[in-house]
Amino acid sequence: MIEYVIIAILQGIFEWLPISSSGQTFIISMNLFGISAEEAYSLAIWLHLGTTFAVLLKFRTDFVKIFKSFLPKTYIVDDIEIKKRNWLIYATIGTAITALPLYFIFRIVISGAFTAIQGDLITLIISGLLIITGVILLKTRKIYGKSTLEDTLPIEITKDSFLVGLVQGISILPGISRSGVTVSSVLLENYNQDTALRLSFLMSVPVAIASIIVDIIFGEGSVFGLIDPFLIILMTIISFLIGYITIEILLRVAQKISFGYFCISYGVIAYLIIVPFLIIP
Repeated sequence: MIEYVIIAILQGIFEWLPISSSGQTFIISMNLFGISAEEAYSLAIWLHLGTTFAVLLKFRTDFVKIFKSFLPKTYIVDDIEIKKRNWLIYATIGTAITALPLYFIFRIVISGAFTAIQGDLITLIISGLLIITGVILLKTRKIYGKSTLEDTLPIEITKDSFLVGLVQGISILPGISRSGVTVSSVLLENYNQDTALRLSFLMSVPVAIASIIVDIIFGEGSVFGLIDPFLIILMTIISFLIGYITIEILLRVAQKISFGYFCISYGVIAYLIIVPFLIIP
């Protein structure tokens, strides 16, 4: 039980840092705790439920207003809430287009990963994706857009959100930071940092829930078939509590520290450690 508790705590912390929480929990689960690759992947996906609840609670005002925008027109809704609603809709569609194929491809890759060498290869794949995340973070960290949703035309929101959604879908791969690539993508579309961060959080909710549903339906290594239901509930509660408690301070840390160097260093060190072991008989 202690292993799963530790993983849930780490998820609650890593989620707010652009270092791919799924990649970190995947590697730790597989290499430190000996959890199979399939179970580790399902865990990495499922643990987002707890932190998703933390996002819902943190941004509850936004989500309540967005929900009201779907109701009959007897309810008065600001134009900005309609724009947020439309952003989430098109971003989610874009995410599905890229995330679903990549999910099944990665499932195929890890389906036989039970030996030490295969496990090391998967670690190298994730480390390589972390390096890519690091490069993206370093390339976009000095971009300061000016636009907000308030001054953006509806047709621009449709295009921008769909493209960001396509990019977000790639983060179904452990090692690609969802927050890192989505915030970077929004910044590249000339939105300011506050708008980019808020949109990144809002669009994470429908995608996280959809990812869990997809894994339950199609993932043979789904957590429900591998872990005691009590542990699943416990991990969800822990990741929610830790995530909600740490969100404010870690978001400030993420804005002040360049985690691009961390991601690149992490990936390079993994290659330096593992590659010689694979080459030398």
